[in-house]
Amino acid sequence: MTAKTPQQSDTHGHPRFWGVALVFTAALLWSLNGALIKLVHENGRGPDGATIAFYRSLVAGLFLLPVARGKYHTLLRRRTADGQGLPRLSTQFRLRWAALACVVFFALMTICFVVANTMTEAANVIILQYTSTFWIFGLSPWLLREKPHVKDLWLLALAMVGIAVIFAGNANADLPGLVIALASGLFYGLLTLMIRQLRDSDSAAVIVLNNLGSAVLLLPLVLLFGDLFVNSRALVLLIIMGIVQFGLPYYLFALGLVRIPAYQAGLITLAEPMLVPVWTYLAVKEAVPTTTAVGGGIILVALALFVRTARGRGPGVVAGTKP
Repeated sequence: MTAKTPQQSDTHGHPRFWGVALVFTAALLWSLNGALIKLVHENGRGPDGATIAFYRSLVAGLFLLPVARGKYHTLLRRRTADGQGLPRLSTQFRLRWAALACVVFFALMTICFVVANTMTEAANVIILQYTSTFWIFGLSPWLLREKPHVKDLWLLALAMVGIAVIFAGNANADLPGLVIALASGLFYGLLTLMIRQLRDSDSAAVIVLNNLGSAVLLLPLVLLFGDLFVNSRALVLLIIMGIVQFGLPYYLFALGLVRIPAYQAGLITLAEPMLVPVWTYLAVKEAVPTTTAVGGGIILVALALFVRTARGRGPGVVAGTKP
């Protein structure tokens, strides 16, 4: 009887079970986003979308700060040499361009996601944000020089049908919110592509930079159009959101992802869009429109099939970081 290699023992038995459990727990906590945003916003009586997005990113970034300690150097440009073979100290503390792009796309994704939740049903927002995978499919040839598989085009077409169904059923009342939610999916896709550019950087450092960096970018919006000072009820909910719904799941997801393949993690996180309407209904009695259920079901089927085809293709971008 031969002994198992570390790689084999990591994908069989208890380590794999814990990997699935950790990723599912992350998806479960992520799925609280819609309900918490609705509770904080209180139909316009609470903080606005920019304020919610700012505090959520700030709290999550501060919460995860210790996890990334000593790892920030992975986000810096490599020191280059001058003509005499000596290192140029001027480049030592400059962030890589992809890291800066990550912060911008993360901030845009976050504010679009939160604002959309204040304008339309949470089910609409989370489903349309999950179109990020198909944005990746369309943009990766130009941004990553990674050629998509042509046979996946029918899955993209199927997802487009689902998007059309959602817009057809909700556009009369919620068109601005739907467009912003779709934009959140676009920025999520762009964020994932930039994170792929940083695949040799430490993931914890990337997450902390994205959260704290986006908080810095969102602060002027809050000072100009929002309200930096919130009541005690909203502050407690925002802290819970930043830690329980936003910060902790990132850490759990990272722990789980080293124990199971990326495509499996991508499938497990599909629990999030299915759970979001449940928590939102329990929190604020928000029902799911029929067309959203139909269109969302089509998109989720297309996405599940798309992620399944990633099996055996090597590492990909189907399991990026969640917003």
